[in-house]
Amino acid sequence: MQKARQLLAATALALGTAAGPALADVPLTLNLGWGDWNIDDDRGLRDTDTPWLGVEYSLSERWAAEFIYAEDDTSYRDGPDADIITWQLGALYYLDDFRSPDRSVTPYLALSAGEIDIDADTFDTVETTIAAGGGLRWMWTDRLGVRAEARMLHSLDENHNDWLFSLGLNYYLGDLADASRGAGATTGAAMTAAELDSDGDGVMDDKDQCPGTPAGTRVDAMGCPLPVSKVASIKLKVNFPFDSAVVEEQYFSDLQELATFLKRFDDLDVDVEGHTDSSGPDDYNQLLSQRRAQAVVDLLVNQYGIDGGRLEAKGYGESRPVADNATREGRAENRRVMATLEVEYEE
Repeated sequence: MQKARQLLAATALALGTAAGPALADVPLTLNLGWGDWNIDDDRGLRDTDTPWLGVEYSLSERWAAEFIYAEDDTSYRDGPDADIITWQLGALYYLDDFRSPDRSVTPYLALSAGEIDIDADTFDTVETTIAAGGGLRWMWTDRLGVRAEARMLHSLDENHNDWLFSLGLNYYLGDLADASRGAGATTGAAMTAAELDSDGDGVMDDKDQCPGTPAGTRVDAMGCPLPVSKVASIKLKVNFPFDSAVVEEQYFSDLQELATFLKRFDDLDVDVEGHTDSSGPDDYNQLLSQRRAQAVVDLLVNQYGIDGGRLEAKGYGESRPVADNATREGRAENRRVMATLEVEYEE
């Protein structure tokens, strides 16, 4: 028991020293506690209890490397006293991050290798071991917790199986900036939904009805994306031969595009405007421009299924030229039907 007291005293000193500023951000856990040996009957040793200590280094949220050491007295059933000592170096796998704000009890698995040393008055045996086990880590605060574990040590030299059941305290020395617990923390469990804005849209999570909004998206007071205004437009131009009001087949695809646009925006009405060049009397050109506009309207209604109530044919004769009527090319440009649409919509 003298060795036990010495071991615990040394561990307490290590805790006090390591908790200083020099190790404040190192992801170390210091462990100490009491264990109970359930020794293989074939050894002839009495079961005993023992103090133990350990150091654990977090490699990731779930993996950690660990070193543990245990030493105390026991005796053989036929009388002689002996010391039983073990050290183990291995890995721990936590089923969740024990530092996570929403965790308090975290199961883990343990794998290790090391030695077991049985030192009696008249002989000393040192055996290589492999070990496996599991336990629970219960965090009282963001740093201080309790650990309970069962681990079986298998001797590769003597084929013995010894069990070490342990209970102890652990103290975490690492950075808690991303895994805070308890009062005074600015993140983690103390951070409520009213204080969190997970998607960074300026609306707190408790009021955000559209979580996960992409960065940079303009949102309303409920955190939902505001409609984006867009403009769609289309322009139809159909030219005609001299003194003709017949739509040529080359323009059918343009009429199809206009019909598709009108079906998409079914609340739009459109003026279909007919024009002529300056050849011939004004009255005749007025009638001819009206016939041209009506020919386009009739195709949109009869061939492309547009409601006639949405279309109005308007003839303007020769009053609105777009080119010089003094040239053949200019007159060809002026013999036309036009329809221009622009609409603003939201997505």
